[in-house]
Amino acid sequence: MISVNQLTHQLISGEEALTVFKDLSFVINPSESVAITGSSGSGKTTFLSLLAGLDVPTSGSINLMNQDITQLNEDQRARFRAEHVGFVFQSFHLLQGLTAQENVALPLELRGDDDASDKALEFLASVGLDHRISHYPHQLSGGEQQRVALARAFCVEPDILFADEPTGNLDQQTGARIIDLLFSLNDKCMTTLVLVTHEERLAECCGRQFDLAGGELIEVYRA
Repeated sequence: MISVNQLTHQLISGEEALTVFKDLSFVINPSESVAITGSSGSGKTTFLSLLAGLDVPTSGSINLMNQDITQLNEDQRARFRAEHVGFVFQSFHLLQGLTAQENVALPLELRGDDDASDKALEFLASVGLDHRISHYPHQLSGGEQQRVALARAFCVEPDILFADEPTGNLDQQTGARIIDLLFSLNDKCMTTLVLVTHEERLAECCGRQFDLAGGELIEVYRA
């Protein structure tokens, strides 16, 4: 599902090039759940952005579903994401002027689904928010907003879901509920899940874990 070969990424700071990571190679199989961990500033979010095609690496290739996204232009990558990829962010990224149902329906409407509203309602019900469909983000708690974000990500039935610190802004109890929902929906949809987290409890829920440190990606093998 995901194949990365000799991935290198550099950031230019003044006249110097800072190497974030170099020559990373790995494979993630269909329906696997994978956690990317590492200390603050290790490049986890940058790495996820590259995998999702939101940014372009300095060198190397990233194949999603046998498509080398590093060879696509920005518009082509956007179309590929719309068809195959879902996102969950730490800061929810809900549109404040839209209701919960409208937020969930939006990616479906953008790709021309005639039953976008009904599908949105179905997925809001699956995260226990069918009684909040007409509420706006500012009327929802942080946990409720993240549940809306989960419904929005999964309603397009993505082949791959990328999640960046999905419990980072939540208290422990609410975060635990979001973790349960995330993996429940993931099992239901058979999605390949790649998430970035600093929380060990979330990482341990994944089938595999990689630690990003010193520009290297090291698989963590559990006893």
